[in-house]
Amino acid sequence: MSLLPIPSDEEADEQQKVLFDYSTQMLGRVANAVRVASHTPKLAQSIFGFIVSSLREEITGNLPVRTKCLTILKTSTLNGCAY
Repeated sequence: MSLLPIPSDEEADEQQKVLFDYSTQMLGRVANAVRVASHTPKLAQSIFGFIVSSLREEITGNLPVRTKCLTILKTSTLNGCAY
């Protein structure tokens, strides 16, 4: 159970909605890390920038997105995190 609530699209305030819209445009979804970080907009901007730059294949040019997502899933599983 998280200490901070994870805001849904319906519960989001105006700043959170803007962040959620950009996340959906860039990643196709809103990651829970972005939702939780949206409680503090400056933190959310930093996390969102990192997520976009690390996951988008056309930005990094290193690994396909599928490989990156599988790596995230495996790391989460090994650490006992529900992903």
